[in-house]
Amino acid sequence: MSKLASRSQKDREYGLEQLHREHQSLERRLESLSRPPTLSAEEEAEVQEIKKRKLAIKDELMAFELI
Repeated sequence: MSKLASRSQKDREYGLEQLHREHQSLERRLESLSRPPTLSAEEEAEVQEIKKRKLAIKDELMAFELI
């Protein structure tokens, strides 16, 4: 394998790892926000943003897997 191909594979693996970490971090934050009986307006907005980002990450992960 050439150095360039090896580098691209390492970059791809790093990108996948970063996406998985971010997804896990967002999942933990969602869990912590779901504990209080009620959420503030800011927390509700944060929950919505986290859910959107998690979906975007899933799309990115699927795109990586198709390559």
